[in-house]
Amino acid sequence: MIGKRMSDVSTKISVLSSLIIMIISLYILMLLIYKGEYVYWINGGPNYKEAKSAGSEKRKEFAKAHLDIFLKIMLISFLYGITSLLFQFSIWVDVLLISLLVIIGALSTNPIKFNK
Repeated sequence: MIGKRMSDVSTKISVLSSLIIMIISLYILMLLIYKGEYVYWINGGPNYKEAKSAGSEKRKEFAKAHLDIFLKIMLISFLYGITSLLFQFSIWVDVLLISLLVIIGALSTNPIKFNK
């Protein structure tokens, strides 16, 4: 019985770790875009020529808006992960909620427009 319980906890920690690593990777991608001003990497953003002609301040502003959203997603995911471990939520709930969080975060970037 104890061995099964430890196996369940180990599996839960592995799944949560994988999900949080995914979230951290998305944040790091947005951080790279922000630092390098590679706003043309963002879907729905400007192309390379538009980004280059707009200037650094506009590129940083556009990338920062995306970075802020993904920072919030990352922080919420950390808090959820701790809560999930404490209250022993199902692994399927973890996958579902963190996936929904990523989708909601991605959709919330749609209103962000690149103003030239």
